[in-house]
Amino acid sequence: MDKLVVVGGVAAGTTAAARARRCCPDGSITICEQEKFVSYAG
Repeated sequence: MDKLVVVGGVAAGTTAAARARRCCPDGSITICEQEKFVSYAG
């Protein structure tokens, strides 16, 4: 994986991005969210 775009910054989107980061630490991950802040629950 070179690039990943996650649409939605609520819990499922940020969890998916975190999992992708663990699987591919050198990949580029972008999270697109319409609100000012993203939500993440570990």
